[in-house]
Order: sequence, then C-alpha cells, then structure tokens
Amino acid sequence: MTDFQKLKNVKAFIFLLFIFSSFYLHVKGQNPDDYNKIYTKTYLEISQKDFHKALKIADSLFTISESPRFQAKSLMLSASLLQQSGEIKKSVDFALKADQILQDSEEYTWKAKISGFLASQYRHLKLTEQSKKYIDETLVYIKEIKDPKIANQTMGLVMQEKAYYDIERKNFKNSILSVNEAIQYFKISGQNNAFFDATNEQLLGLSYYHLKNYKESLRYYNSALDKLGTMPDNYMKGLILNGIAQNYIGKADSKKAKTYIGQALKIAEESKYLSLKKEIYTTQEDYYKLTKDIEKLENSKVKQDSITKIIDDNSAKFVSSSFSDLKENNDLILKEKKNDDLVIAAVLVILIATIIYFFLYRKRQKKNMEAIKRIVEEFKVASQSSSNRLNSTFKKSAEKGYISSAHLSQVSSTPLMTVETEQRILRKLEKFEQSGLFLKNSVSLPFLASYCQTNTKYLSHIVNSCKEKDFTNYINELRIRYIIQKLTEEPQYLKYKISALAEETGFSSQSKFSVAFKKVTSVTPSEFLQQLKKD
Repeated sequence: MTDFQKLKNVKAFIFLLFIFSSFYLHVKGQNPDDYNKIYTKTYLEISQKDFHKALKIADSLFTISESPRFQAKSLMLSASLLQQSGEIKKSVDFALKADQILQDSEEYTWKAKISGFLASQYRHLKLTEQSKKYIDETLVYIKEIKDPKIANQTMGLVMQEKAYYDIERKNFKNSILSVNEAIQYFKISGQNNAFFDATNEQLLGLSYYHLKNYKESLRYYNSALDKLGTMPDNYMKGLILNGIAQNYIGKADSKKAKTYIGQALKIAEESKYLSLKKEIYTTQEDYYKLTKDIEKLENSKVKQDSITKIIDDNSAKFVSSSFSDLKENNDLILKEKKNDDLVIAAVLVILIATIIYFFLYRKRQKKNMEAIKRIVEEFKVASQSSSNRLNSTFKKSAEKGYISSAHLSQVSSTPLMTVETEQRILRKLEKFEQSGLFLKNSVSLPFLASYCQTNTKYLSHIVNSCKEKDFTNYINELRIRYIIQKLTEEPQYLKYKISALAEETGFSSQSKFSVAFKKVTSVTPSEFLQQLKKD
C-alpha cells in the first residue's frame, strides 16, 4: 500500500470517526434541532461536494434513529438524494419504506411529506393516476396535522408541487397562481425558510421566463439568488443561475448569458444531480445556437443526449420493475387463495376480459396508427425528395472532392460559381439544417447567406437548383419537418395550441403556419393533431 493510499485511508477513518462522534454528541436523545442541522447540511452542502459521502451519512442517520419519525426522515433523505441522481427505483423504494414505517403512527406531517414526494416522482414518470392518489393522501394527512404552523407550511409545499405540475403542462399563468398560494401558506405559518422562499422565487422566475416576460423573470431569479445568501452551492442555486442565463439568451445578450451559464455549469459538473445537468446542458445548447458556434453546439448536444438517455433508462427500468413487482404480488395472492374457487373464477373472468379489451384496443389503435402513418410517410417522401437528390448527387462527389460535369450541366448550363464554392455552400446548408437556426423568426435570405459565407445570389441559386424550391418554401419545409418530428416523438407537444406551435417554429402568425403546414403535408394542423391525439 502506497503512502498516498495510507493517507487516504487515515483521512477516511478520521472522517467516519468525526461523523459518528458528531452523531453521538448531537443526535443522542434524538434532539430535533441537532438532527435537522445534520440533515440540512447533508442535503444542501455535502451532497453537492461528495454525493456518496452524503448517502453514507443518511444511512448512518437511519442506523442511530430511535423512533419511527427519525427513521422515516433519514430514509427520505436517502430518497431525495437518489431521486436527484436519477435512480428513481431506489428513490421510490426508500420513500415506500418510510411510508410503511409510519403506517400505524400519527406522524401526519411526515406522512404528508412522503406522500407529496411520491406524487412528485410518479408525476415525473407520467403515471398520473398514481400521482393523483398520493396527492389526495397528502391533503388528507394535512387535515390531521394539529399544529397550524406545520399544516400551513406543508400546504405551501403542496402548492409548490402543483406549480411544477402546471409548468410541465405549459399552464404558466396557473403556476404563478399556485406559487402565490404557496407564499401565502408559508407566510401564515410564520416559519422562515430561505430555501423554500428561494424555491418560490425560482418557480416564479421560470414561469415568467416561459411567458417571455424577461424583465419580471430576472427580478424573481435575482431575488431567489439573494434569498440563498451565503448558502453553499447546491442544485437550487444551479437552477437559479441557469434561469438567469436563459433570460439573457432570450434577450440575445450573449455576454451576460455566458457569465451565468458558466457559473451554473460549474455547479452541474460537480453535482451528481442528473436533472440539474440536463437543464443546464439544454441551456448551454441554446447559448451556442445564439452565438452560432456549431462545433460546440454539437458537443453540447452529445452531453445532453447522454444525460437524457440515463434518465430515460432509469425511468423505464422503474416502470418495468413496478409492473414485475405487481405481477409477483398477483401471483402470490393467487397462490394463497388457490382453494377459493370464487376468487379464482373472478380473477379468470377479469383476466379474460382484460385480454379481450386489450386485443380490441390494440386492433383499434393499429387501425388509427396506420391512418396517421400514411400521412407522416407521405410527408417524409415529399420533404426528403430534395435532400435525397442532394445525397445521391452531391455527397459522394463532395467526399471525393469533385462534382461531375454531367451534374453541373444539370444544375445550370452556365455555372455561376466554382465547384468548390458550390460544395462549401452545400456543407454550410447541411450544418444549418442540423442547427435549428431556421426556427428563428428573423431568419432571412441575407442572414443565411452570411451564415454560409456567400452572397444572396449564389445562395438563392443553390437553394433553387438543389432544394428545388425558393428560399421561403425551403425554410417553411424545414420548420414543418421539425414540428412534425416533435409532434410524433414528444407527446407533450400535442397539448400545445396551434398558435404555440406556430411560435415554436418561427412563424409570425398562426395563419402563415397553417398555410405552410397544409402546403407541405396536404392536411391542416388541426386535422393532423386530432388524428395524433386519437392515437
């Protein structure tokens, strides 16, 4: 063993000795104030710097806890840490264990917090029924809390959860109302909590940002930053700095955006919180779009996609595991009641009915999907016709460094530019199509010409000859192709109004969007949305 390894082991031993001695001195007798200090420091500070150390402390807190209340609280610390790191299954398991420990107790405050936590997790997983079940449980527990201060504070947390729910569903005005209700509940409770207050301001900043009221959003974000004060770096501070950066990106102020995205990235890189990383990497992409740094934009997308995949995989594993657990429980019930003919018969009837329903449902679903698939496939054929020609004629020749004379005569009897210039513009156009810059409502022929480092005459010639359409229809088709991909791959877009879809894709009005959509797909946006919603 090297001297360095020995030193590390000594430091680890001293740390553990310090932790357990601290627990003995400060938590002996389960003093709530001392316990809360360790709990808060672990959640907000230690977890940010050393995630695994925070998990060990949470586990140690559970080991020394003498009452169901403190046991449940320590389990919820572990659940919260694991939730932030994307380990949904473990997180929910800890929360369910805490819920089970308090089953026969009258610890309604922590019962409410646990139910609220579970409601939040199931909301993230899009399991609406389970989420609603736990929200209803939370409200029932709050009514049982005898201390009005604690009851009002807990209601404040419920309203914060409702605000997150509203934001996810793009109901930003409702989210503002929910946060204001949370503020009132916290005020009535008379208990000052800088972290809760900062969360309220962050939620208001996020809501106003989505409403494009950047001035008001920045006011709330800066207020949230002030409320955190000298608190060590944590995920909430990362979210706030990220929100400020988003506002400056929205205002096209790249200099200030760079400052805040840099601070947010520093926190994200040191953190194990996957959801925080995902938020900040997304903002980083928007920053590189603003600054037109294509190379860094592509690198940022790779990082963001990697985090998103981990989160999605963890969520999928949780859902799969949950259904497996449900099946095992059902098998156990059938085994225990195998002698009860009536129950077995009822189960069989339900099972057969479920299979029949599932078969009919799948048959109807398949029929609907075939109808919409035809529309989507027709769109793909139409939208890719020009790019196919580009791929077949230009790509191979560009890789070899030349374009055949046959093609040059096909494009124009008198070429306007050299082969090298034509290839360079085509490569720039390909990067432009991948960047998403076509979604800007300010995009124009001169703008794209500047981006491609050429003049409008050359660019117009390339678009007309290689894309087989004029500049306006070229941009419109890119936008429609983008929004159809979003509608077919990201279900939340189906909840958008047509006006919101028009704004998302850079059209100046809903009517222009509708005209372009029908021109590209031969159906109206409302017809397309209606069919997708049925599916």
